[in-house]
Amino acid sequence: MFIGIDCGTQGTKAIIWQDGGILGQGYTPHSTIMEQLGQREQRPEEWFDALIASIDKAFKGIEQHKSAIKGIGISGQQHGLVLLDQNDQVIRDALLWCDTRPQATLSTFTQTHDLNLVEKLGIQVPVAFSLGKLLWVKENDPISFRRIHKMMLPHDYLNWCLTGRFTVEPGDSSGTGWFDTYSKSMSEDLLTLIDFSNELAQPEILQSQDIVGTLHPSIAEKLGLSTNVIVSSGGGDNMMAAIGTGNVENGQLTISLGTSGTLFSHSFEQVDSREHKDLNAFCSSTNGYLPLASTMNVTTANNQILSLINSDISEFDTLLESSPIGADGLTCLPFFNGARLPNVPNAKGALQGITATNLTPANLLKATVEAVTFNLGLGANVLKSAGVKFDRTCVIGGGAKSKMWRQLISDVTNLPLWCPVSTEAAAVGAAIQACWAHENLYQPTQITDICSNTLKVDEGKSVTPIEKNVQTYRTITESYQYHLSRHMAQFV
Repeated sequence: MFIGIDCGTQGTKAIIWQDGGILGQGYTPHSTIMEQLGQREQRPEEWFDALIASIDKAFKGIEQHKSAIKGIGISGQQHGLVLLDQNDQVIRDALLWCDTRPQATLSTFTQTHDLNLVEKLGIQVPVAFSLGKLLWVKENDPISFRRIHKMMLPHDYLNWCLTGRFTVEPGDSSGTGWFDTYSKSMSEDLLTLIDFSNELAQPEILQSQDIVGTLHPSIAEKLGLSTNVIVSSGGGDNMMAAIGTGNVENGQLTISLGTSGTLFSHSFEQVDSREHKDLNAFCSSTNGYLPLASTMNVTTANNQILSLINSDISEFDTLLESSPIGADGLTCLPFFNGARLPNVPNAKGALQGITATNLTPANLLKATVEAVTFNLGLGANVLKSAGVKFDRTCVIGGGAKSKMWRQLISDVTNLPLWCPVSTEAAAVGAAIQACWAHENLYQPTQITDICSNTLKVDEGKSVTPIEKNVQTYRTITESYQYHLSRHMAQFV
């Protein structure tokens, strides 16, 4: 029996997992500091308090199972910057992945030092990565910068709180901007360019199946667990969601439908992303690689239209079904909050092809959902253009509940689609990784075996492409991409 933790931007989830089933779960929300334009910060101490609270909630009514817990795995929001001083005290609130203030600072740094980070690290380094956050702290909070002794990602910080050990693993570390994804090591010469005041503590770099350690006695007592409970290496939320959907060997695409949309696959070798600016060539948390593309305006775009037409999610599928493929010629460019794919942050949305008869609530929603799906298709094409191969897709996230949307995704991508029984992919992945690490203490074990033996398919949600729809959507997608390129040109 294992505990899986998912420390996200909105809150922390905890699940009690055994052989593919969830026996209990708990959730505790986080607060976010947004006092300035672009600012997104959180208190790291709040994450740990939320972890403890969520585990307590997950065990409510099943406290007798505490003695059976063998390990804990942590999934964490990626890129957040946690800074500790020489006394292991948190120096300041953590800048999150969605804090956009470091954009200019990161650009100035790369230009000043004539850095081609994708050549150096094997991965594109956007403003979301930790490097920009660190440079922003140096420029805007020099007192805090001078105190830095340890730098951690959110999941590393939680591992440290549980065990007292300072470690990192390649999956999450590949999203820092100072981790060489080829050698899977810290880029010391890049860190030297930042010119720290203190000597940095060097973490131990773990392999994915390694354990960080066992629970610190004080934490074990607080949780009511044994001090023999292991803590696995953990990883970023996308890396753990990959494990939680069985995306641990070549051939599968995972699509997560949330506020943003992420698409990722697995590779045993690093993907060359030098010519693919929209590709995040992450390491995985299974000793491989996790090529990923992401879009904005996914469920948020759909929800905005539902609100506009005075409908709610309960009417979502009915409205989609009542509108024909192509929404009677109505085209939506759903960039209500800028765009990430293509990367045009100041983009705005548009409606095109409006007539006296096609501007109906159902067509407006259908055009939006189709456009969101076409943008996800662009993400899949980014992966394909980099040589990533897949022949099936797994869909997770809130949007995966919609039968009509699942079919639309299958038709647009021309891929058979499945959904896991458990919707908590990141927390499940963290629990599976903890199980893998525990098993490897006694005998060599493959994570592919654990995933195939424990992950359950929700057969009622599986769909396959409908050939006539595939052909129709190919034509409509070409038209959409034409409108997209013309529309985006005015914002570039």
